[in-house]
Amino acid sequence: MNPANDGQHGEPGPGERSAEEVFTEFMDAMDDTVKQSGTTWPGWDRNDTADYVSEPCGVHARADGRLYQRQIKGGPIDDPQAAVDRMKAHWESKGYKIENIFDNRGPDTTGIEIIASAPRGVVLIFTPTKSVSFIMVMGECTLDPAARKKTT
Repeated sequence: MNPANDGQHGEPGPGERSAEEVFTEFMDAMDDTVKQSGTTWPGWDRNDTADYVSEPCGVHARADGRLYQRQIKGGPIDDPQAAVDRMKAHWESKGYKIENIFDNRGPDTTGIEIIASAPRGVVLIFTPTKSVSFIMVMGECTLDPAARKKTT
């Protein structure tokens, strides 16, 4: 479900990175997206790392690994298209692949959505609208048993 590095060039292969590494990368991706979004996120605190519970994911089998995932709700954005354009440029500058941009979500929708993936497999979704915005980040899948424990 989550593409991962193939283990070339001395890098860890799929699922081989530690729970701590993938959790830190997940949190950093969320925090970076928050900072680049152009609005406020009252429920987000980068320093609050307690009570994250990972979800099953597949590295070599259907659910042999674990990943961290979170969605947060933020404030409105006056110009959703401009916010997506800025986020796209920012993510591309970090080497992320833009997977899709949904800019026609129906006549009653005032927002759009952009989806990107980082080289190691983190998936990021940014949905700015004129009334409320969302960020969802899904981290890399790891086989590290430590990922099965709730973070503290």
